Amino acid sequence: RTPPPPSSRASRIARRIVGAVTVDVTAAVARDMTRRRRGDDAKGECARGADALLTTLRRLILRALRRGATPRHIAVIMDGNRRYARTRELRASRGHEAGAATLDALAAWSFELGADVLSVYALSTENFKRTREELEELFDLVCDRLEAMGESAAVREYEARVHVSGDLDALPKRVRDAARAVMRATWTHKGPMLNVCLGYTGREDIVRAIGDVRDGVKNGELRASDADERVVEACLHGCERFGDVSRCDEGRQCSTTATTWAVMPEVDLLVRTSGETRLSDYMLYNARFAALVFVNALWPEFTFMHMVYCVCKYQCAARELRRARASYARARDDGVDQEHVLSNAVAEVNIRDVEDKTIANASSSSLTTISTRAKSFIAMRLERI
Repeated sequence: RTPPPPSSRASRIARRIVGAVTVDVTAAVARDMTRRRRGDDAKGECARGADALLTTLRRLILRALRRGATPRHIAVIMDGNRRYARTRELRASRGHEAGAATLDALAAWSFELGADVLSVYALSTENFKRTREELEELFDLVCDRLEAMGESAAVREYEARVHVSGDLDALPKRVRDAARAVMRATWTHKGPMLNVCLGYTGREDIVRAIGDVRDGVKNGELRASDADERVVEACLHGCERFGDVSRCDEGRQCSTTATTWAVMPEVDLLVRTSGETRLSDYMLYNARFAALVFVNALWPEFTFMHMVYCVCKYQCAARELRRARASYARARDDGVDQEHVLSNAVAEVNIRDVEDKTIANASSSSLTTISTRAKSFIAMRLERI
């Protein structure tokens, strides 16, 4: 069967949102008008009421979006801070501060939507080429934001765990200390994960993971025949988030018993702001079957309605993306040649004869077919983190 055009799906999503929020918004407005009639509308009270009304409206819209497919892992390239400052004749640091405030809001929206992981590209190793003065201001801001992140409203409300991914050794000591402190402070949280990428590139992530696998084979911890893509996935940044809490020693990253673990979920929705249409070496391995959405707004100008637009774009493509991922996963578990699988996965996105339940089961990050030796190797690796 021919799939409906994206415009029709977008229209249905929009009608669903409107239908879900109209009654509740009308009731909220009525309550606000009642308070005004009673004379409780002092300036401060009025402002708080307006903020509360907007927050309620956003929650209702997100609740409506949850009725459709929702991205489990959202990745964002936060681009445009310096251009935002330059167009307003401000220092670059002011643009970064405005971008940090947008990140706090995005975390709350994403976790309310139901995302398990929000990954943000905060600092690439390519950014180290900037002037020393700007880098020092940026590092100071990163330290301040990391220290405040553990007590932010979104992290507290949703019990989110903050994880910092990247080459921390390439960062100043004060940044490393701030990163480890916020990871220790939120390690026991059971909610979603806020994955902050600092000193990160996708190529470094892949090279580091392959190096871990190579060392495991060299040291006899892993057989060469067991080194497949699932083992590499489990060595990428962020996989340790899913282990059971064991200890969190001072001066080092937290470690786990790894009695239960899973790889970092693949990226479902990747968003880049500022109008640029490139990945900039971000999530190269994780975003194979992600919906890519490019937004023209600069990062500090990113609003809730931009978020809704991105999620709607994902929902329009979610079925095809899940089907391609499921086809690839089934063929991988059956031992079929990977290059042949990838080409067939793209060709099968329009096939409609597989039930959604089968798709969901096949596309999950199941490691049931991985060898016991490989599991032991990954467990030992997590203990060394």
